[in-house]
Amino acid sequence: MGHRPQFSRLARRVAATLALLAVLVTAPLAAGSGATDTPQATIKTVTGQVLAALRTNQETLRKDPAAVAAQIAKIVDPHLDFTIMSQEALGVGWRRADPRQRVRFTQAFHQLLTADYAAVLKRYRGQTVKLLDVRWEDAARHRAIVSSQLEGPAQQAAQVDYRMYHTGGSWKVYDVVVDGVSLLLNYRQAFASELQHEDLDTLISRLAHKAATDEETASQ
Repeated sequence: MGHRPQFSRLARRVAATLALLAVLVTAPLAAGSGATDTPQATIKTVTGQVLAALRTNQETLRKDPAAVAAQIAKIVDPHLDFTIMSQEALGVGWRRADPRQRVRFTQAFHQLLTADYAAVLKRYRGQTVKLLDVRWEDAARHRAIVSSQLEGPAQQAAQVDYRMYHTGGSWKVYDVVVDGVSLLLNYRQAFASELQHEDLDTLISRLAHKAATDEETASQ
């Protein structure tokens, strides 16, 4: 199928951006500040936890990056809303899906987004992310966009915005926008194109297979 390579490019870009959320932010928390009641503080706190895990597991990262990636996922995943991300990515297909398919798609999409963490960590070459500002999307300040700038050697700077919302006493990411382009919207367009040629169950199975293959490749 002609569209399948698009999933690979998008998956790498999404996984890289989500991993950068945790690994590369340069603005540290102020001494003694452990609060996570603001969007920026949430990102900074997660960053500190991930950096500590990376420092502790340098040797393992060289020998078994997938094992370290699994630890990173445990830190990052609670701050991502995979249900909303899945719903937005599948679009019309979500509304047409039955409950069983929604659960299966969410699981497969989760795997697709996180399977590339190991490869991202292996490709890290000193990139940094500078936190910029926070823009509120509602008067109650329950939705926000945290802006950042991704910089690295021999690469053009990119603006990365994290769309977040407040729920259950914490902030969660539900979309990532790179240079004005929503990654979930990109996925929605790709999935919609695929669903013109195959049914949802086939798409779900293929996504799960791709995620498993990517995870195995990253471990080699």
